[in-house]
Amino acid sequence: MLKLRDLQRMFVTAKCVVRDGGIGGLFSTTMQRARLARQLSASRNIKSVDIGTCTFDLGNLPNLPIKLALLNKTYEDFERRAVLQYVRPELPVIELGACIGVVACITNKLLNNPADHVVVEANPNVLPHLNENRVANSCEFEILNAAIAYDRDSITFVPSMDFWGSSLEQKNGGDPVTVKTLRLRDVISAKNFKAFTLICDIEGYEYDLVRHEAEVLGKADTIILETHARYIGEPKTSELLSTLKQMGFKTVNQDSVTYVLRRSPEMN
Repeated sequence: MLKLRDLQRMFVTAKCVVRDGGIGGLFSTTMQRARLARQLSASRNIKSVDIGTCTFDLGNLPNLPIKLALLNKTYEDFERRAVLQYVRPELPVIELGACIGVVACITNKLLNNPADHVVVEANPNVLPHLNENRVANSCEFEILNAAIAYDRDSITFVPSMDFWGSSLEQKNGGDPVTVKTLRLRDVISAKNFKAFTLICDIEGYEYDLVRHEAEVLGKADTIILETHARYIGEPKTSELLSTLKQMGFKTVNQDSVTYVLRRSPEMN
């Protein structure tokens, strides 16, 4: 039976879809959700999925698109391939925006020192799944529940109900949460990393990261970066990529909005 809170969320979602896409957009979204429900129902007896050398439990995940992506093994496909190809096992890893930890687990298995891996995740709703996957795969990365942001000690936002794309600027639907903020330099200082790999998917805050922490980013060997022009616009996205290029980073691979950048040897 639907609770009042569920009905309120459904109303807010429908209202936003109509606002952004009209009645046609609402119809399309409704059809997509019906198709998703059918596909998930057909897979209801599948309790876990193996991706790479890791296993991810599906039983505790809500029936959302992220679950279907795991079933189809398309979840973060490019990022997973980029990790396998470009992460240097001898270097520590800092991952900003880990969601349920698929990329984190696959990355951790590659490292010579798995304890030199810090994962920062702002959405408290995904932490149980992130920790469950860490334990199930015998991974050793450290989890920090915080948001990368500047000029404030905490930030309040509304996590996405489907786990994906929880922008700190999101305002519609759901219950707001408040988490502490963190800077990349805080992590590096605490761990005393001299060089590291950065994996970054922070829903638009990559612009502030580059703007505020260019000096710290100069210690990165490789950056796997998802950009979010839908939140910050194309001009800011181009600006942050240009800044990274000026710092000596070269794009060595790209898939749509995700870039793999590596510093030129002479810049190290």
